[in-house]
Amino acid sequence: MSSSLAAAFDTRITPVRNDLAADWLRDQVKAERYEVGAPRTVTRDGAALRFSPDRSAGLESQLIYGEIFQVYEERNGWCWGQNLTDNYVGYVSAADLARDVPAPDHQVAALHCHLYTEPDLKRPTAGIISMSARVRVVDVEGRFCRIASGHWLHSRHLVSLDSSTQDVIGTALKFIGVPYLWGGRTAQGLDCSSLVQMALAMALLPAPRDTDLQEAGLGTAVTMDDPQDLSRLEEGDLVFFPGHVGLFVDDWRFLHANAFDMQVSLHGFSDVLDRARSENAGVTSIQRVAPSK
Repeated sequence: MSSSLAAAFDTRITPVRNDLAADWLRDQVKAERYEVGAPRTVTRDGAALRFSPDRSAGLESQLIYGEIFQVYEERNGWCWGQNLTDNYVGYVSAADLARDVPAPDHQVAALHCHLYTEPDLKRPTAGIISMSARVRVVDVEGRFCRIASGHWLHSRHLVSLDSSTQDVIGTALKFIGVPYLWGGRTAQGLDCSSLVQMALAMALLPAPRDTDLQEAGLGTAVTMDDPQDLSRLEEGDLVFFPGHVGLFVDDWRFLHANAFDMQVSLHGFSDVLDRARSENAGVTSIQRVAPSK
């Protein structure tokens, strides 16, 4: 990637390389070729998204079961494209994507959900899928729903795609104890920005993938006359530090996925502030995000 191209576009969220760009960018960027691309559905929960087609490359994000990944190139077992949920761009294993999957009509509302081989709690499972995973229900038997893949899910774990909860904090609290994982977006591991993204998603509030993008594009800034005066904080406010974000919770607490204790934790906000200030990394902004009614 040339420095000029990288400067003109945020390549985390813009499908552009020197040799290839999405066709809709034809009038904005010069590339060797342009592709319309084709959608594929994610069939492995937590599929890794990397910035280079190399399994030893760092994990930058993950795809959740049922998300749509727009593929602009497939080569040597890798697909380069864009996650249409949060616009994140990268390389994903072609084995984790499928063509012609029926459109979803439900999503998982539980932290994670077992895929059963039969509509019976005592029968074997074939894996798990995470909160916000999207599925197509094709049959119902008792308390179970069969999805297009042939697996069965417990109906209590499913809600319609347009179902919304205003309890953003309640959703985020479900993740307490989930291990911290840089680039993670599932109940098996997640980072600070994906915790915010997942909690907002269940309130039908789309959010960017990374902290800086969230700080620039989410909610309404809570202005402070004095940067040290945080008295205007309300429950659910997003509090940003350099490279970090979490949710303010009543009783002066802070909910965040963090590398300090390597999990999603509920900390005393004063302790978080003291630790940040000791590292010259105080609060950079507060954003107020109102859930859908």
